Amino acid sequence: MTFGEDACRARNGSLPRALATFRSLAISLAHLAGWRNNAAAHDHYRSHPADALRELGLTT
Repeated sequence: MTFGEDACRARNGSLPRALATFRSLAISLAHLAGWRNNAAAHDHYRSHPADALRELGLTT
């Protein structure tokens, strides 16, 4: 429930699958970065988005 999946109103078409894919990608990237607690990683990157961009190699 870290990403608020139950509150999402996307129920039709390809949007639910796309959102699930992005959630899985975010969790996988957090694990690759060394995070073992998804909620802690989510809180950190929500507060420090530049850290996420830096880890992805999108900024210096």
